[in-house]
Amino acid sequence: MTRGDFDKLWLGLLIGLLLPALFCLAYAHTIGLHHMWQEGMYNTLKPVVGRMMLLGTFANMGIMFVLYELNVWRLAKGVMLAIIPYMAVAIILLG
Repeated sequence: MTRGDFDKLWLGLLIGLLLPALFCLAYAHTIGLHHMWQEGMYNTLKPVVGRMMLLGTFANMGIMFVLYELNVWRLAKGVMLAIIPYMAVAIILLG
């Protein structure tokens, strides 16, 4: 397989959608947010979840930088496109 086989927009989009979600889940587990979520403190957690979404986009931006340095342009564009829904959710939660 060549590098061009992995240079797909949809593959970058999939990576870009999964990476922040995994980052947010790992971070929430680390700080123990799952207990607060079960107790129904949604309004209290809205800003925290919004900030976690913003932190997750930084993981995407780091991966995007590495992909641009490796000249895998379409894969990097897919990761960039995946930042948009996370930013929209973060703006809604923080707004």
